[in-house]
Amino acid sequence: MVPSVVHRPLLLAALLTAAVALPTAPATADTARVVLTLRPTVALDQTRPPATTSERARRTAATRPTEGRNRAVRAWLDDHGFTVEGATDWTVTARGPAHLLERRLPPALRASVQAVARDSAQPVRRRAVPTGYAPETVRQAYAATGDGAGATVATIQFSGWRARDTDVYANAAGIALAPGQITTVPVAGARADQSDDMGGDFEVALDVEAILGGAPSARQLVFVAPNTTAGVIAAYDAVATRAEREGLTAVSVSWGGCELDTPPALIASVEQSLARMVAAGATVLAASGDAGAYDCSTDSPDPRRSVDYPASSPSVLAVGGTTLRRSGDGWTETAWSDPAEPAGTGGGLSARFPAPPWQAGLVADGRRGVPDLAAVADPATGLGVFGPDAEGRRRWQVAGGTSLSAPLLAGQLASTVVGLGRTLGLGRLHVPFYAHPAAFRDIVTGDNLRERAGPGYDLATGLGSPQWTALAAYLLQPALTLPTATRSNVVPLAAYAPVTPAAAYGLAEDEATACAGRGPLPSTLALADGPDRIVSVVLGVTEAGLCRTASAGIVLDRTAPATDVTLATTSRPGVLALSWRGTDPAPSAGLGRIVWSLQRTDTGADVASGTALRGGGVLQEVPRGLTYRLQAQAYDRLGNTAGPVTSAPATS
Repeated sequence: MVPSVVHRPLLLAALLTAAVALPTAPATADTARVVLTLRPTVALDQTRPPATTSERARRTAATRPTEGRNRAVRAWLDDHGFTVEGATDWTVTARGPAHLLERRLPPALRASVQAVARDSAQPVRRRAVPTGYAPETVRQAYAATGDGAGATVATIQFSGWRARDTDVYANAAGIALAPGQITTVPVAGARADQSDDMGGDFEVALDVEAILGGAPSARQLVFVAPNTTAGVIAAYDAVATRAEREGLTAVSVSWGGCELDTPPALIASVEQSLARMVAAGATVLAASGDAGAYDCSTDSPDPRRSVDYPASSPSVLAVGGTTLRRSGDGWTETAWSDPAEPAGTGGGLSARFPAPPWQAGLVADGRRGVPDLAAVADPATGLGVFGPDAEGRRRWQVAGGTSLSAPLLAGQLASTVVGLGRTLGLGRLHVPFYAHPAAFRDIVTGDNLRERAGPGYDLATGLGSPQWTALAAYLLQPALTLPTATRSNVVPLAAYAPVTPAAAYGLAEDEATACAGRGPLPSTLALADGPDRIVSVVLGVTEAGLCRTASAGIVLDRTAPATDVTLATTSRPGVLALSWRGTDPAPSAGLGRIVWSLQRTDTGADVASGTALRGGGVLQEVPRGLTYRLQAQAYDRLGNTAGPVTSAPATS
């Protein structure tokens, strides 16, 4: 058991330097350090995790940028006054006149470069909340079993730490650490034993100990990089390379930044590395942030709503936070927030990424919703952790924040995967997770300083907290997610099928045809031409003569809604009665909006206009003695619409 711990005030915790904006290059030459991220040779396949180490190696070899492409980029840099300081298969770091990269990089090389990021050594910090439960207690709360033996979990860190802190934690928790079980990997010249003096060493200890509590026998790789733009790119590249070469079960990220302030070049580079990790079979989990719905700031007079990056990445399982309490023989959870700090579980809609297929119908405005799932983060109900306090003294503390929930679930996921007979990871797990929401504890109370938790998916706690015993039953089964409705014959989809390379796949509107398929895992479905209808789509996965299936429904809707409008005089001179109504015949994606306008018949000028979500009407004052007409047009949720309908004229 972990010794008793005492709740303490807020700790400074780690934050990715992604929030440092890349300055615009001046007209004159300036010497700067830049990092170029190269494009993959072919598209990265994230739809199916590799089933064997040889398959992972083949996939890695096929996507890696060619050596010729790497040489060409370095040669151009040499010829234009740059000094190449280092290179990997995927990145080139150089120092020189950065404005040349932004203005003169030739088209042939631009096609080879995914992103160019100027380095910054200005780390952006934010307060995060520190985490008393013993690890076995938290495992019970989330129905986690197993010890993770054979799994490898990586963390990405931007501060050094003292690894001996984990020995104290393990001894207290009754965990026998194997020699070399936890290995620190310095990246880009970082000092693995040197703290950033801002509480980052506690963040590292928290991550490692939270994973150890969920997967006590799993191997851990702690990647430590400088807290700079170049360090961020190097860290993600290093973890992706390790995933491709050796295989990783899970990757946990507790460092993040305001998505709105993260430079596009940095996002492009990190996104490619995340895609490489997932394609190699790793599942990436990232903390959703501790500033509630206001990830850019909570203490300014006008806080900005934003989600955290990289939690907003579609390649990542974004992990929010809860308050976890015992309830009789079970547990209850609410969304975690503390207005007094202010602090709370990060969540909201991304400004950078569209909604992925598995969130269709669950989020507004067609934008990626954060988080995907949640776990304990409230420091009042957190985890006992041994590490440095704000004065650098080593002692037991209570830690919290989503910096706890992400590594906690990463460790529990690793143990779950090993319990299924696998040590390679399962890659992107969004599809099976969203396909089986009943395997989560639905969290229906609490908020994140703005967004409220409620039944089903929400922007405070996502699907809820995982119940690993229930989820395990679905992780080796195929799963399929589709948009809720379409007006196109070609439908994008997200499929999940963790099987061997020998498996064959089929996608059709009936099971027999799907099971007869012999192609690769598809990313789209061509629907048969025909009338509007509800289509049942079947994914068939055939292996060793056995076909396993998953199905999902989608509405094919190409029929425009109808609109009725009425314009009438009233008993009051100069007042007209306007009414409108939209109807959409089944099967339907649902009525979206009605746009109306009241116009003068003599000039066609609008007198009044508006948008309504449903039928309705208003009384409108107008100048007397003129004639008017009312126009309205109904749209369904897919954008199907017919021409505007015009009422009979009426004179005021």
